[in-house]
Amino acid sequence: MSVTRIVPRKRCTGRPRRGAGGFTLLETVVVVVVLGLMLTILAGFVPRRPARLELANAADTVAATLRLARARAIATGHPVTVQAVTGQAGGSALVVDGVARPLAGSAVIAMAGPAAIRFAPDGSASGGAVRVAGQTQVMLVRVEWLTGRVSIAEAR
Repeated sequence: MSVTRIVPRKRCTGRPRRGAGGFTLLETVVVVVVLGLMLTILAGFVPRRPARLELANAADTVAATLRLARARAIATGHPVTVQAVTGQAGGSALVVDGVARPLAGSAVIAMAGPAAIRFAPDGSASGGAVRVAGQTQVMLVRVEWLTGRVSIAEAR
């Protein structure tokens, strides 16, 4: 039987070897700061919201306000009038029976046809449309005169 002699390893004492891997804290901080500056600059070039999405959101808001006005006319038994106004600062709003409901975003609205849309207590309407204009496209929110139905379509 042979006996194997176990030799203990030498402990590493003293200075590390030259060429040891790793980064210093200062190098890591500099890299993080440079990456942060690059991301800040690039973030300025990314559009916040697509113009198409903003236009669709504005058209949906106009349609919802018109549907609300129709529902209010049916519920109260009194006619409800809706008008579109543009403010001095360029902001647009729908005025429902004298109460302004501002439109968020940069879309501009205007009445296409009669100056106001009037909803009757039976659900019918005077008919008309609201033109919602974005930066590059235009959408129409139409109100049928007989049924008061509100629909959204792209303007051609």
